[in-house]
Amino acid sequence: MRTITLELLRHGPAHNQLLSPLTPYLALCENHGAVTITVPFEHNQFLHRLSALGYKLGEESRIFQLNDTARVLGEILGNIPGLTAESGKDDDSDDNLTHLRLIISASELALLPFELALSPNGLPGSGQHLLLQPQMPICLTREIRRVPGEQLQRPLKPRILFIAASPPEVGEIPVESHLLTLRRLITPWVKYFDTDDKETQRQRIDEHLVFLPGASVEEIEKQCATNTFTHIHILAHGVERRENYDTRFFLALHNAHDPYKTEYISGARLATALRPSQRPDSGGLAKPVVVTLASCDSGNVGSVAGAGASIAHALHESGIPMVVAGQFPLTFAGSVCLTDCLYEGLLWGTDPRRLLYDLRRRLYAQFQDKHDWASLTAYVSLPPNFEQQLAEVQIAQALRSINAAMNHADEATRRVFARIMARRTAADPSSAANQSNEEDVKNLLTNAWEKIKEAKKKLERLLTRLPDKKLEIYGLMASTEKRQAEILFSISRSSFIDDKTRQQNKKESLDLLQKAQDYYWKTFMLDRSQSWALVQYLSLTLLFHKLHFDPNHQHKVAFPDDNEAETEKKLANLHTMAILLSEYDLRNPDRARATWAHSNLIELYLLSSLVQPAPEDAWNQAIKYTYDFLDLAGRDSFAVYSTRRQMLRYVEWFKELADLGNLPLLADEIFNKFPEDVEDAWK
Repeated sequence: MRTITLELLRHGPAHNQLLSPLTPYLALCENHGAVTITVPFEHNQFLHRLSALGYKLGEESRIFQLNDTARVLGEILGNIPGLTAESGKDDDSDDNLTHLRLIISASELALLPFELALSPNGLPGSGQHLLLQPQMPICLTREIRRVPGEQLQRPLKPRILFIAASPPEVGEIPVESHLLTLRRLITPWVKYFDTDDKETQRQRIDEHLVFLPGASVEEIEKQCATNTFTHIHILAHGVERRENYDTRFFLALHNAHDPYKTEYISGARLATALRPSQRPDSGGLAKPVVVTLASCDSGNVGSVAGAGASIAHALHESGIPMVVAGQFPLTFAGSVCLTDCLYEGLLWGTDPRRLLYDLRRRLYAQFQDKHDWASLTAYVSLPPNFEQQLAEVQIAQALRSINAAMNHADEATRRVFARIMARRTAADPSSAANQSNEEDVKNLLTNAWEKIKEAKKKLERLLTRLPDKKLEIYGLMASTEKRQAEILFSISRSSFIDDKTRQQNKKESLDLLQKAQDYYWKTFMLDRSQSWALVQYLSLTLLFHKLHFDPNHQHKVAFPDDNEAETEKKLANLHTMAILLSEYDLRNPDRARATWAHSNLIELYLLSSLVQPAPEDAWNQAIKYTYDFLDLAGRDSFAVYSTRRQMLRYVEWFKELADLGNLPLLADEIFNKFPEDVEDAWK
């Protein structure tokens, strides 16, 4: 994404300075020469403008000041030649969005709503609102001078704290709409729970979203000190109050001792509550990555006669990398739109600059009688490797959504088998109870299948958007196709589907397995050091070679142009190569790589019974590596869980598809050496 950096400076401290035409500011844009600019109004004059923009002086005054302030701010930007020059440059990037970084440290300049400025002469879309014109899409973010350690680091596993406060004397807030929106947005990552089991339901949701209603600053501090949150969403009213000789904006929270009373919290105090020392070990400070303030006037600065700045400015100054707020009152509907648009993208790892640009246009289109679009203010500090971080988050979140979908599907297949056993023992298989259970299973399967399809679509889109990440994505796609094939084959054994559907499910299951086989091979070809991908390719290739269920012979064997002897020889060569690569990885200094090498060798020596000539002492080698693997990986690790499930596939699934000889019996013996309780830890 193309970035233009514009910094506005002046002499003196950041605070205690009023707007004045006599105050010179230095404007620096990229590597262009510095230029001096001034603000064409006195401080009190601009406060009057802000009163109108804050819906305090009537509709006619609001509209006039909205248009006139946009014009004046556009003229200020037009007096910076470097900005005009940069906007006219051709960019080689395919990305059509431009990021305008506005770095402001002077508190009085934070008063100016640059977000509503008109595009000046010389910039694209002259005469239109700069952040709405389509000729050169621009996302403007604010920033203050920061140290590199406080730049945005995208979390790989998001968790939201939703803070809501509405003391009686400040009025209602749309808490239910915000809560329902956030609850809907986390759905792709929530694992299965029985709706009648309230405790499990709470635990599943709390992994992603914690709701703090009737919040006081003490409760906020406690939550942030004893839990880890990546995103904090605050829904409360912003209130303008006198502070000594100054006027400030505060957040109206509940009093900790009397929830019917209001406690007014400054930006600095809120920042301290959101970044407490981690308890119980008094570790480092908590550091949420994103804070969204769905409150009116949370971005407004006040009179700046005394020390301090807006709530958003103060939070960003305290080290929170991304703070989104409203500098004018947000409408209820606008605040819900903000929550929906931002969190839907943030949770999937979308670039926040794109989200802000999209959100501003949505607010302008949907709420024309208000100016929520101009209220939207974002303080953002991005690290140099931000694009790389985004790619990692997108892949990780796609994987988590697939795992959650598979968790729902696993529950469905468990019920299928439970129902099969129930029908065998029931006196009347057609009873109303059995019919009701059948309908529940069907609904659960349908829901799980839709979740899997949506998650796969996300991964497929990532293949196009992130060509540099093909290796990771191919591996995830292979695993997903195989797991989906397993679920589909399990469903085909259910008694509530007819024979035609059963045969169709088995065929689709084989189709998915073949896709998985292709993805494993692509993964290995991209990086020949990925021995695990070769092992899984070999496993499925041997399975298809021994297949006895393929009525239409539509599923290819590994080497269709070779005779049986040549095929056996090539399979043996692949098997030998996989063993050599895995044995080499045993000595890898990376513990994880060495751990998975042991898992590979367990499976490779297990598969030896299907390879001619089989390696000597293969069975004893498989047992040896099983014990070594358990010691190295840890009995409750994900590697143990994953390998145990792979052994179970040979025992319960693959033996139904192909003639594997005594391999399933050997796999069952290895399976029984794995701890059973690891399933509960990772399911």
